[in-house]
Amino acid sequence: MLLNECVGSALDITCPFFADDALVVEVLAFMQKGGLECAAVLHEGEIAAMVTLMDLLPLEQSKKIKGVCLSELKLEKAESIRLDEHLFDIFARMRTFSSSLIPVSEQGGRYVGVIEKIVLLERIAAIFHFGDQAVTLELEVPSFDLKLSEVIAAFEKNDTTVLSFGMYPATPDGEGIVFSFRLQTFDLFRLVKNLEKYGYSIRYTSPSFKEKDDEMREKALEFIRFMEM
Repeated sequence: MLLNECVGSALDITCPFFADDALVVEVLAFMQKGGLECAAVLHEGEIAAMVTLMDLLPLEQSKKIKGVCLSELKLEKAESIRLDEHLFDIFARMRTFSSSLIPVSEQGGRYVGVIEKIVLLERIAAIFHFGDQAVTLELEVPSFDLKLSEVIAAFEKNDTTVLSFGMYPATPDGEGIVFSFRLQTFDLFRLVKNLEKYGYSIRYTSPSFKEKDDEMREKALEFIRFMEM
């Protein structure tokens, strides 16, 4: 999903920003009056840095602050995310943005506004269905016998929909692969039991499955077996 397809009203084009030749005294006064924790600093219309109150407050009592511009401070150089970038590619760089606001630019690099980091994280969580309406199930499979289509077919046979999945090595040396699925199913207990019957190694299931009463599980399993006969 491209950024411009998911930001919508979340892109704040009204958030104050400053040119890098703005005086530190004036910027500090403006941020304090407006209750701004951070703001974008631009050089010729493109993002140069993100300035925070913590950057400026130590200079408040200094006599040398008069006449000093933002460009003269040793602010950490900032990057922006582009509207034409994919959300997943942005995620890999998320840790490089230290402030809660992330500057956004057009494809050519011109600054257009900011977006809260939490908004992007929530959007990614929604895409992968990390909310309460799905369950998690992990399978461990040999790396040399990777047949994802068979696993998905097994889910579908048990009235289960795969909402999203990921994979990672089961061990540091790379022997075996763990598939982590987010699923929508009406009967997680039946699904797990059938997967075990198919020979799959269940590594993890959501707590809702584990908290069921064992006696009720066995009774349900007996009924399922009877129905399948």
